[in-house]
Amino acid sequence: MEDKERKVVWFRYCGEINTEKVLRVVKQRCEETKLTKVVVASETGRSALNALDVLRGTNIKLIVVTHYPATTWGPKGDIPIGLKRKEYQQTLMWLIENGVKVVQATRPFAPPSRSVDWNFPTPEAVIDKTLEIFGAGTKIAIEAAVMATDSGEVDEGEEIVSCAGTFKGLDTALIVKTAYSMNFFKEFVVEEIIAKPTCRVKKFPEHKYKDWKGNLNEYYK
Repeated sequence: MEDKERKVVWFRYCGEINTEKVLRVVKQRCEETKLTKVVVASETGRSALNALDVLRGTNIKLIVVTHYPATTWGPKGDIPIGLKRKEYQQTLMWLIENGVKVVQATRPFAPPSRSVDWNFPTPEAVIDKTLEIFGAGTKIAIEAAVMATDSGEVDEGEEIVSCAGTFKGLDTALIVKTAYSMNFFKEFVVEEIIAKPTCRVKKFPEHKYKDWKGNLNEYYK
């Protein structure tokens, strides 16, 4: 394989403000590399709908990985997350009707052992915290790719694009050669960074931190 030079987009801020730009550069990179599968992490369906709009008319297969039903904090109260919960049934059906595969599964970096204590040093918690030094988007993009592989929507060893973000929206996109969770350390490879913030959020709630930018009003509609 010859050496390659490709553009990387580095964002000043983390978060939802970058969603549209991430999807545009992902579409362009897929055209350049001929990759045909894109994984998008989406808790409420907003990032999934944006991805469907941007990637429509291409030969890209969109796979959405969602959270189990829960809530996250927000400036106007808790935000329901988990695309398969009743609040998002219309969105879920629209995605499915448009050929999107939706995966809800156990997070490999937050398995039952994490219920002992969120910060308990289980092997999975160590992976989780280690990947966070690259930013929440990088961690979740890797985790979402593994979840899509474990579910059978992606083949082990397949090259795909995986997108995720910090708190809400998308701010990170990677090209990865994915693996089953049981083979994570042996087989998983991050091959390229397409887009990523130069910062990371270090305090909760994320939307109050100086390096997070986005509009959360839409999440309350």
